[in-house]
Amino acid sequence: MSIQGLFDRGVRGTSVRIILLLVAAGCLGGCKKDNGPGHSNNGVVLTLLGGNNQSGTYGELLKDSIRLKLTIIDSNFQYVVKYSFVQGNGKLESFGYRGSGIIYPFSPDRGNIDLQWRLGCNSAGQTIKFYVYHAAVVNSLGQPTDGEQPLDSVTVTATGQPPTGWGRSCGLDMNDIFSFKIFTYDNNRLYAVSQGLFYSDDKGVNWYPLKNVPNSGDVADAGFNSKGWLYYVTGTHGVYYSQDLTNFQNISNGILDYRTPTAFTVDDSVVFVSYYFDGPYKTDNNGQFWKKLLVGGGSERYYLIRRHPNGSLYMFDELSNLFVSSNNGDSWSLAGLAYQYRPYQAYDLEIGKDGLLYIGADDATISVVTPGTYTGDIHSYYQYNASNQEVNNIRFYNGDVYYLVNYNPKPGIYRKSNNWGGPIDLGFNKTIRYYYIKNDGNFLLVDDALYYKN
Repeated sequence: MSIQGLFDRGVRGTSVRIILLLVAAGCLGGCKKDNGPGHSNNGVVLTLLGGNNQSGTYGELLKDSIRLKLTIIDSNFQYVVKYSFVQGNGKLESFGYRGSGIIYPFSPDRGNIDLQWRLGCNSAGQTIKFYVYHAAVVNSLGQPTDGEQPLDSVTVTATGQPPTGWGRSCGLDMNDIFSFKIFTYDNNRLYAVSQGLFYSDDKGVNWYPLKNVPNSGDVADAGFNSKGWLYYVTGTHGVYYSQDLTNFQNISNGILDYRTPTAFTVDDSVVFVSYYFDGPYKTDNNGQFWKKLLVGGGSERYYLIRRHPNGSLYMFDELSNLFVSSNNGDSWSLAGLAYQYRPYQAYDLEIGKDGLLYIGADDATISVVTPGTYTGDIHSYYQYNASNQEVNNIRFYNGDVYYLVNYNPKPGIYRKSNNWGGPIDLGFNKTIRYYYIKNDGNFLLVDDALYYKN
């Protein structure tokens, strides 16, 4: 549907004559005015009232908002205001507008626009241009007809500088912390799952969407095999893979119900997946066909499928029963893990090079268990505060074990070499909801956004 169509459906019968659609798009022609006196002969004037020539920190909001005024001279037309980041990978926030960014002022004199500018992280000098078009020449994607010139324009500039200490990354929104993940293939380029697939070539400061990814906004988990082939599972569209990160192929043949994945594990020769209503499955022929695995025990949902160095497979069901398979998942048996090692619910399972099972669970508990006997050490940080407390995000780095303790009075990242003691001090004053240890030992931390240490 065109912008004109939206206008006709949404405000027919009213006196509205303006549509302000803020869409990130390039300037498709020469601009009539650049903070100049305006062009009333075009029927509309765009004026910059404030917010120009500010300075701030990469990734942060500028102190003052950008204030624009759209003055309608000829009210027989509807108009569209668009913007383009000419320099810098910043972001406009806090539109205060309805829905997808469309506002319907009730009269031509209510054409004010107030925006907050979050600076990008890739350029000291940063520039945004705003353009006005007749709404009739702009399609539903916010693109003007080829050759159409803007009726008016203004330019807003700012200067940015790197943060001191922790800074907010750019280009990556924290839409769903429960499916967020950072991973890598070669320890150089980083990848992230965040309602899409993104990559960073500067250790997590700037992020860019991976192109040509089918159903990108539905990506739930992803991983590489040792060949550098990328596999990802979506929430409702099955499993995809690519050998070159350019051409992607759906490989879901044999999966009956691929809604809401609960487990996804990429091995060199085998890929495993399980769903909320169906599974688990495995494929050993790169998705030509998926084999349904019969686990037994009456369980319906399976989580945390992990490969042991000795070749065995482990996974939990929805009741936090631990299952083990010694024949690549063709048959499973209960491991006989006692309740105290995974109280109430298991949230993470990782297997170290030492072959020990590290289990993060409720009651702020991390257990270290020996395969075969399924006994070992238990470390709990639970303190009664009437809330669920859990351990997850277990990682191995430089011979040490790191893990995240959530929701207890002392939440944060803990580690084994700290004598299983309190959280390590990273000088981060927000709640840590996820973390990633880079190859150089530095951290990426998540709260309301992704943060890096400068």
